[in-house]
Amino acid sequence: MDRLQSMLYFVRVVTLKSFSRAAAELGVSAATVTTHVRQLEQALGVRLLDRNTRSLKLTEAGAIYVEHCRQVLGDIRHMETLLAPRGKALRGVLRADVPVVLGRRIIAPQLPAFLRRYPQITLELSMENRSDDLIGRDWDCAIRIGELPDSSLVARRLGTVRWITCAAPAYLERAGEPRTPEDLLRHNCLGFMPVGERTPVPWQFVRDGRTAHVAVRGNVLMDSLDPLLDAAVAGVGMVQVDASTARALLADHRLQRVLADFEADGPPITLIASGRRQMPPKVAAFGEFVAGLLTEGGGQGVL
Repeated sequence: MDRLQSMLYFVRVVTLKSFSRAAAELGVSAATVTTHVRQLEQALGVRLLDRNTRSLKLTEAGAIYVEHCRQVLGDIRHMETLLAPRGKALRGVLRADVPVVLGRRIIAPQLPAFLRRYPQITLELSMENRSDDLIGRDWDCAIRIGELPDSSLVARRLGTVRWITCAAPAYLERAGEPRTPEDLLRHNCLGFMPVGERTPVPWQFVRDGRTAHVAVRGNVLMDSLDPLLDAAVAGVGMVQVDASTARALLADHRLQRVLADFEADGPPITLIASGRRQMPPKVAAFGEFVAGLLTEGGGQGVL
């Protein structure tokens, strides 16, 4: 039995709470995953999971063991990346997970520059943005927007969201330009809903030095800011997004910025990686690259 492989399978089953989902992600059969976990239990002489047709739950021993598995797997990946030489000699596969709007609007268009700088790196870019379990999902690093819970992950702040409000010129010609946040109540505002929720996030503004939240209304709600930008460009309504992701659309005059005197800073943008003390060289290089993209043209380290 490959003990490390079995540990990885076990961690994935626990993370997804399903043998079948773990097998699908790992690209193997459910029987293979089940065999690995069973052999792990036999080798340890303890039951790790209590499972039936409807539920799967860690035993007391399983809860202890899964944390040790995550630590061991993380240490191995961290050591492998630390052994890589610095500079242009950086090589190998770098698996990164980023928010969709950041990956599509900012990172993807500039990938040629990153790959020219590090020609021996193969970048595998995921845009799931659903978990901070790097080991269980086989990621080297992830970029997250918002405050992070305390964890053993190494983190580096890349910037801060800067919320801007904008709309297509054709929409503003048709509906008029708002002069204050209260004017938005007369506009069709495209709403962002966090995954699993049905209420759009209020828009943020600054008035007299204080942050104010406005509950806007509109006929389109989505759980991703990226397609909301497309809808705004099409003239459906107004949208509030981070400044960097709309930068190219503003430069091309496909969107127009409004309410500039009321713009507010939002949550931090952070790079996280497995490791105890420092970023692995490949991850650090990726972080430097993305941080440069976020500040490009902005001068204040904001999105």
